[in-house]
Amino acid sequence: MLDRSSSLAAWLLTSLAAIGSVACGYSFETKTPAGFVELKDQDDQGYAYRATSADGLVISVREIEHEPKGDLKFWARVVENELRQNNGYALLDQRAVKTASGLDGIQLRFGHDEGTTPHLYYVTVFVTDDHLFIMEAGGTKALMTASATQLEAVVQGFRGD
Repeated sequence: MLDRSSSLAAWLLTSLAAIGSVACGYSFETKTPAGFVELKDQDDQGYAYRATSADGLVISVREIEHEPKGDLKFWARVVENELRQNNGYALLDQRAVKTASGLDGIQLRFGHDEGTTPHLYYVTVFVTDDHLFIMEAGGTKALMTASATQLEAVVQGFRGD
């Protein structure tokens, strides 16, 4: 039997998978940082935006219709539960963020090891009346640490409806 958080996590995953079927444009703006290239046609992978560096650091944005309605803390908790309970990520830190345009968000910072290499995965959740935006950044701990300033600038420069 599924509990409520499992049901919400399943809804979130279903919503992410359905993004590819959205035919209209997206209701956010983000800039590709220097040293990255934007990857086109990522809808079938569930991404509205995705970019990578030559070394394999990846940033992305998923856009989901905000229905059912919930506040920022609620949706950040849904994402946290999904990644910790169902995907084995360790939550290292959680912090409030605010974009230059004034949009509040919560950034969850996770860690996991792939073999003997530590990786970091940052998920920033933004909620507006109409959309959930899930901004992700991930790569080896060394790459994420070296790119911290760029990653913070991407979050600061994000604009959502």
